[in-house]
Amino acid sequence: MKKLFILSLASLGFWACSKRADYALLSGKFDGLNGAPLELRLIGGDVDKTIKVQPDGTFKDTIKAPDNYYVLFNPQGIELPMYLAQGDELAVNIDVTKMPLSIKLAGKDTVATAYLRKKFDLSIELQNGLEDLFKKGVEDFKKGVEDYGKKYTDFLKNTKNLSSDFVKKEEKSINYELAHIKSIYEKAHLRYTQEEVKLPKEFADEIAKIDYDNKEDYNTFRTYKELVATHLFNMFEGEGAETWAKTIDYVKGLKSDNIREGLTRYFITAVSASNNAETNALLIDAIKAVVKDSMALKELDRRIAGLEKTKPGTEFSGFEGEDINGKPVNYNSLKGKLVYVDVWATWCDPCVEEIPAMKALQEEYKGKDVVFVSLSVDRDKEEWKKMVAEKKMEGLQLHLNLVTQGEFVTNNDITSIPRFFLISKDGKIIDIAAPRPSNAKIKELINANL
Repeated sequence: MKKLFILSLASLGFWACSKRADYALLSGKFDGLNGAPLELRLIGGDVDKTIKVQPDGTFKDTIKAPDNYYVLFNPQGIELPMYLAQGDELAVNIDVTKMPLSIKLAGKDTVATAYLRKKFDLSIELQNGLEDLFKKGVEDFKKGVEDYGKKYTDFLKNTKNLSSDFVKKEEKSINYELAHIKSIYEKAHLRYTQEEVKLPKEFADEIAKIDYDNKEDYNTFRTYKELVATHLFNMFEGEGAETWAKTIDYVKGLKSDNIREGLTRYFITAVSASNNAETNALLIDAIKAVVKDSMALKELDRRIAGLEKTKPGTEFSGFEGEDINGKPVNYNSLKGKLVYVDVWATWCDPCVEEIPAMKALQEEYKGKDVVFVSLSVDRDKEEWKKMVAEKKMEGLQLHLNLVTQGEFVTNNDITSIPRFFLISKDGKIIDIAAPRPSNAKIKELINANL
C-alpha cells in the first residue's frame, strides 16, 4: 500500500509540473514602423483585445482566454489568422516595408498558425471557383462539393504535428463550410443560371439536423457563424415589418446569448431609409434591447442620424456623374424638374430586370416635366457603356465614380441596389426609396408631384 501511495504522489507531482498555463503568450515585432503609431487588435470568440505596440515596434501580451481561433488585425491591411491554446508561446515578426507583408513565426507553438496561414491561401483558391461550382447541375454539384471538401481534408491530413484537439476542430470547421455551401446552392444556382434546382434530399436532411443554437461552436467557428446567419435569413424571406417581426421573435427565442447578440448585430445594417418607419422602429428596439457592444451601438446611432437626413421634405444632397461621352453632369442642372433616379449596376440582376419597365415609364411620361436618371455605380465603365448600348437605354445615363463620390452612398443611406429616388422640382426629397418602375405605385407618386 505504501508503494502505491508513493507512486500516486509521484504521478501527482509529474502532473503538477507538466500542467499547462491557463494563458497564452503572444509577442512580436513590426519592422519598418519608424516610430509611427499602429492600431493592433486580437479578435476571436469573446476576445476583442487591443494589443499595445511600443515605439520600437515590439508588442507582448498575455491572452487569458480559451483555446480558440483568433485574428491579429489592423485596419490598414494586416489580417493574420492564428490559433492560440492555453500554454502556447507564439511570436510574430512582420516587416511592413515589404509587399506583400513579410510575416515570420517563432516560438514553441507555431504549427497551427502556420497551417492556418497556408489554409487561408487554399481557401482563396477554392472560393474563386465557387461560382462555377454553383452553376453545376445537381449531380455535378454533389461531386464538386465532395472534391471541394477533399482538398481541405487532404491538406489537413498532410500537415504534421498538429494537436489532436486542433485537428478535431478543423474537421468540424470544414464540415460547417461544406454545409454552408450546400445551404446556399439553390439560390446561388438560380442567380448564376436563372434556373431553379432542388437541393438533394441527403443534403437537405443534413442541413436540417444541424443545431443552429450552439453557443460554443458560434464562439469557435467562423464557418458556423456564416451557416447560422444564412439559416436565419433563409427562414424569413421577404420585406416589411411583418417579416422582420417574425425574424426578431425567432432570434429572441434562442437560448445562446452570444448567438442572439451576434444575429441581432446583423439588424443594424438593415436599419435603412429604404424601410418604412414601422420596420425601422422594430429593428432599433430589438437592437437596443440585446446589443451591448459600444462600437456596434455607435454604428446604430450613425444609421439613425442618416434616417433624419433622408426624410421626405429634406434637401437632396445631389450627385455628380459622367455621361456616355465623359461630360460631367451635376444634379443642380436638373433642378426645376421632377427627378426620378435609378441607382443600378450591370452586375445587379434585379437592376437589369427593371430596365424594360423603366423604358416603358419613360415612354409614358415623354414630354412631361420629369427627368429619368439612371446612375450606374459600376467599377467597369466599359461594361456600363456596353449595356447602355445593347439595351438601348434611354433617359439621362450617368456613371458615378464611388472612389471620388463615396459620400453619395453615405448621404443617401444606400445599402443595396437597385434603389430609386424621387426628388421634387425644388430639390427636396419626396421618397428616398421610391417604388420601382415595375410597381404601379410609382405612377401615382409621379402624378401627384408633377
